[in-house]
Parts: sequence; structure tokens; C-alpha cells
Amino acid sequence: RRLIMPRKKLTGNSGNRYVEDASMKELDQIRAPLYRELEKLSKDSSYQRGKESHLCCTRKYNQMRISPVEARSIARAFRKDPRLRGRLPAVLERLEKALEGLSDNGERQSFDCPLLENSKCMVHGVAKPIGCLAWHPRQYSDPEGEYGFTPRGWTAFAARDRLNDKYHGGDWKLRVIPLWLKRVFSRDLKHRPKSADSANQGDGTGPGGRRRRRR
Repeated sequence: RRLIMPRKKLTGNSGNRYVEDASMKELDQIRAPLYRELEKLSKDSSYQRGKESHLCCTRKYNQMRISPVEARSIARAFRKDPRLRGRLPAVLERLEKALEGLSDNGERQSFDCPLLENSKCMVHGVAKPIGCLAWHPRQYSDPEGEYGFTPRGWTAFAARDRLNDKYHGGDWKLRVIPLWLKRVFSRDLKHRPKSADSANQGDGTGPGGRRRRRR
């Protein structure tokens, strides 16, 4: 009689490939209704009328947090798509800038999303976080406000949390996007070439290794 082994949980920066494939498939199923909802809304001529595209991805308005499974989905997209992989150095540069103003915790914090390029989300069709997909003008969910999450969005959040519990146990945390990208791209960040100016900024020295005066 064949024994059925329990699934392993994703741990660290690597995991069983079968488990990762399974978790990504389940995440895609959770996101699918949100993509359909967004496609329907985009056909409405009044949708986001007069609003700057992707303004909600900038520091003034953005405190979006994601889960570890969503972060892995983003990393997987960059690993599998040559076009995205070619843009990773630019993403890492923006990521390092975003991390400068953040504390490494699970709180809501403001940031410019490193995945925003030329006013477009780089992972929109392949690995967009659930919160980003569900964030729409409130005329579709709460007429008393300006923006909010749709009912499908709240359903997707609950499903996402159960998915993370399934593969990460109960000790995972929501973190703002740059903090999770820091983890899934840790190896790329470690081996990213540093310019002389960037290196000097880290130790308080200027050109030629001379220490700059603090003002």
C-alpha cells in the first residue's frame, strides 16, 4: 500500500520545488477572481477617471503589505521571465532606496514601490499582490469613502492567510513590499555591484576614503 507523505512547508530562501509549485498554483487560483474583477472595472469609463495612474504605489499613499507566499511569487516571476530578470538590477537599486526609510518589522510604513517602473506595475499580469489587485475606488465597495478593498478582495485576503498558514505555519508576518523583497532577493542584493559612491556612503567617507565631516 502506497504511503502518502505530508507536504513540507516552505522554509528559508529555498523549498521543495513541488511544494513551491503547489503553493503558487493555489495563489493563482486566489488571485484569478480579482483579475477578472479588475478587467471588468477597467471597461467602465468612470473607473479611476481623473486619477493619476499608479499614484497609490508611491510613498505618499502606499503602505501595502504582502505575505511570504506573495513575495515568493514575485521572486519566481523574475526567475522565470527573461524580460523581468533583465530589469532586476534596476529593481534592486530602487529597493535599496526604499529600504533606507523602513524599520524591519510588520508595521505599516510608507514607501515607493520598487516594482513600479514607468508608471506601470512590473508584475501586474504574473505576480501582483492581492492587496494591490483589490484596491479600487470605493464607489465599488463603500460610497462614503474614496478608496477601499472590494468584497472579493477581503475574501481573497482570508484565503491568502490560510494559504500562508498551510505552507509557513502560524509564525509568518505581513510586511511592506520592500521588506519581503529584501528577503526573497537577498542573494541578488548581496552580490549586487556597488558603485564607489554607494560604498563610501555606507562608512561615512568621501572620495579617496577621506571621512566626511558631519554637519
